[in-house]
Amino acid sequence: MKQYLNDDYLRRVIQMGVIIIVGSCLISQVMMQLGGGERDQPVDLSDQVPDDFGDDGLIFEDGFPPFISSAGAFMPERAVFNFGLFTGGLVMIFISFEIFHRTKPEGRKRKVSNVVALVSGIFIGFSMMQIVAHPFNTSIIMHIFWAMNIFWCAQIWIGTLAYARGDLDSDVSWKRYPIHQIRWALFATAVISFQAMTVLVATGHLVESAIFEWTLTFSAEAMMLSLIPALTPSA
Repeated sequence: MKQYLNDDYLRRVIQMGVIIIVGSCLISQVMMQLGGGERDQPVDLSDQVPDDFGDDGLIFEDGFPPFISSAGAFMPERAVFNFGLFTGGLVMIFISFEIFHRTKPEGRKRKVSNVVALVSGIFIGFSMMQIVAHPFNTSIIMHIFWAMNIFWCAQIWIGTLAYARGDLDSDVSWKRYPIHQIRWALFATAVISFQAMTVLVATGHLVESAIFEWTLTFSAEAMMLSLIPALTPSA
């Protein structure tokens, strides 16, 4: 199937996508942490959910926790966050199609995994674009919905893409480490991070939970970068 970009341009698109997403998340988070004012005031979001939902995890006594999307609440950091997530979502969708066309595995299971990787990658990108329209401080239910889509699909995307390209990239390495082993390590990191994140949220350890959210995000971006050493015209 015809590729949209040659290897050199695809490398640049992947690098650009990672820089946009990671850069905007980090910059907006720093702006939020240093912004002060209402960002440091107690936050009660319990009025956004039904009465029988309870208010566990919806009242932040110390202001916004350091979750990635906390930076999407107030200007000016919200502008940086929205630009990065929306643009990064578009790039993610495009790259998902491009990698799908380039991944031609043998065997039914690996072919199915390639399709699942495409679908999950599209869901990730679309959810990133949607989450900017639903800040957690004004639309908590929809925000959580789109965020969970990103978290679940990121794990699926890493795992299925690692499996789909397992044979194709069996001889590819980075810094003398086999790239397929790196990808499975990233998958394990993403799964553990998600489980730890959810448990810590449920137990009220929000700062610690946010750390694992960042770890999961970095795992997905590292997975994207792992595609660069594998770029060949026939891959």
